[in-house]
Amino acid sequence: MAERAKASDLVISDEAERHVVETPHGELIVWIKPLSWIARQNAITKFVSVGTDSDGNMSPQVDFGGYWEFVFRTCITKTDPNLTTGQLLNLKAEVGEQIQKLLPSFESLMEGLTGGMTGPLE
Repeated sequence: MAERAKASDLVISDEAERHVVETPHGELIVWIKPLSWIARQNAITKFVSVGTDSDGNMSPQVDFGGYWEFVFRTCITKTDPNLTTGQLLNLKAEVGEQIQKLLPSFESLMEGLTGGMTGPLE
């Protein structure tokens, strides 16, 4: 007989996880909370639109800048040194690229949407 799940096993944690990011300018500590299943679905609907190309085939259009802004605003709960939201959205490329590695990638959201199945958005 299968063991019953506990509620705490089924929902995301309210606690953000602490990460140390090595940058060319020194350490940055970032607290990141996970995206729930619903938040992931909402993210996709905000940043992916499906149109048709000149041949009438479905063609996804992705707003990657909007996606990353959403993820930075939603997942990063605090930093040390303390950065404002405006500062987080204005990071140097080499710093943003390091933080990006800790956040849900767009590809992981798409895999969750399709359940690993092939489709027009892969």
